[in-house]
Amino acid sequence: MTVAVLGVVGALLGLLPLGLGVLLLAGGWRRFRGIVLVGVSLFTGAAAAAAALPPLDYAGLAPSVPVVLVVGAVTLAAGVLVDTRRARSREAPVRLGLLPAVVLAVPLALLCAVAVDKPVDRYDAFANWTLKARLLLDDRSFAAASIAPPVSRQFPIGLPSLDAYVLDANGGNVRVAHVAFVALLAAFALTVWGLLRPRVGALPLAAGLAFLLWMPNARDQSLTDYADVPLACFFVAAAIAIGLWLAGEQRDRLVLGSLFAAAALATKRDAIAFCFVLYVLALVALLVRGERKRVPALLVAGVAVAVTTVPWRIFVGVHGLEDNDVNLSVSRALGRVDDLPYVLRRFGDLFLHSSYLGAVPVAAAAAVVLLVRGRDRQLATGVLALGLGLLAALAYVYLSGVAGVHYLVRTSAYRTVMTPTLLAAALLPLLLTRALSADRRRSPLPPPS
Repeated sequence: MTVAVLGVVGALLGLLPLGLGVLLLAGGWRRFRGIVLVGVSLFTGAAAAAAALPPLDYAGLAPSVPVVLVVGAVTLAAGVLVDTRRARSREAPVRLGLLPAVVLAVPLALLCAVAVDKPVDRYDAFANWTLKARLLLDDRSFAAASIAPPVSRQFPIGLPSLDAYVLDANGGNVRVAHVAFVALLAAFALTVWGLLRPRVGALPLAAGLAFLLWMPNARDQSLTDYADVPLACFFVAAAIAIGLWLAGEQRDRLVLGSLFAAAALATKRDAIAFCFVLYVLALVALLVRGERKRVPALLVAGVAVAVTTVPWRIFVGVHGLEDNDVNLSVSRALGRVDDLPYVLRRFGDLFLHSSYLGAVPVAAAAAVVLLVRGRDRQLATGVLALGLGLLAALAYVYLSGVAGVHYLVRTSAYRTVMTPTLLAAALLPLLLTRALSADRRRSPLPPPS
């Protein structure tokens, strides 16, 4: 057991050169220091691996430790070369103080204690995600169009590729591999801290992230081997980073946000609708504000993210892996519009359920307060528009379901609403501090007073 745990730790350390290399290439690594830099590097490395490992596997390179280390070394070397020619930033780096560190460490340590010996006890976990990870290291049988497991062969393999890399490092111990999922959640929390700390006070942000880390459904689903929490982490980080770029921060935010979006697309198909909503709303925001000079950069980023799905789509098409329970269809969705009230009612029930701690309604209420008080309107409008867009995207996906709307909603909605819920929870500190502040400034995202 100890050797297996050390293997997981080694796998996580092996992602750091890749993540730091990407940060060096993007130009934003100096914004972070200490454990924050480690967390952001780990999260960025995981995102880069999720996006890059599947195409390499299609080309015949299994997601093994040597492959990840070589890719990381090349990326780090390229990043160092590029960064040495870049002007130094004068921005103060983000750090994590002792009190916030303790506040975040407690829920993560307790979750890690459970993860050390967590069995793979969900059907989708052992018949889909974990089985794919094992097969990725051994052969290509997961691509065979047969009635045998793994199920859902048409899903992207970003998460199984990451899982396969961890299994290769720890000797194939599936139970201990759950620790990597806790590490991903911890890295996500540190990434949100690194992105939002310049605009939110330390104590409110620490309290908000603790709220997220103690959320019952987020904790439970982190240890299921399902893709919903990793998808939510990647997408929420993408939305925050791109939102900060829209608010006037440097282009490295757009680069990082697009990498996180690509990782979300490599994790689960739900991300197609989510990323479409995100980039369309970002484009609309630029056009409404008359910032047309920034539109080309956004379009290039959006196209680059979309292109990352091409190898997956080719692979799916070549192997005939189209046994979908969801197949997006406007005509099918319109034909089931009578089911829309049921879908929305189910969403509402879940958002109000104690396992999600009311994150969505509280965040929505805070955004409405900002609008009523006439401050930070771009922030409030953006959050509400993105939240409603995600709900509309989920509703459209469910109305397009081949397997039946009620069945799909009943069996999976409690997982798919994780993305809008995690987005609301991550933004709560920013929204609440702005809504309750006496500061009358109305800039899009003013720094904390």
